[in-house]
Amino acid sequence: MKPIILLAILTPLWLTPPAKAENITCTRQRIATNYCKDHISQAQNITLGQASDLISKWLEAKQRIFAPPFDRQLLAKMTTGILYADTVKAIDYLTNSNSQYRYGVQKVESVERFAASGNKATIEVTVTEDATVYRNDRVDSSSFNTKVVRYTLEYWDGIWKIADSQIMSH
Repeated sequence: MKPIILLAILTPLWLTPPAKAENITCTRQRIATNYCKDHISQAQNITLGQASDLISKWLEAKQRIFAPPFDRQLLAKMTTGILYADTVKAIDYLTNSNSQYRYGVQKVESVERFAASGNKATIEVTVTEDATVYRNDRVDSSSFNTKVVRYTLEYWDGIWKIADSQIMSH
């Protein structure tokens, strides 16, 4: 094996440079939406390592997002689109029902599939997660499972964010 190839194999994924985009201003954008087609079109492709890292950070962030004080700024930093809207609704429900999630193990076990093109990427990962829902400080439900989850990623506001997720199998 040539030294340069070995160096590439041994280089940690977190040392890969982040994706960059030009500053783009949306024109004629309706007030009711936060989507601007041209705004997300100048992204560099995300690497497998960066995508996997984003999913791991999302799993860690869920502890702060789905429990008091329900970190909406962190949510906005990491998500967009359907996932953002659905999570805001979930936070509202948890708040109104005096409920919260607490997590134990949260781990990306493996990457099953990955594809990226322009400002969009899809990563399918096997995730193990231990989650317990507390309502009025009592256990309401609990789960510990390994599942395959497909995440749709979009390049937005100069960073990659998770736009949607779908459980493919338990």
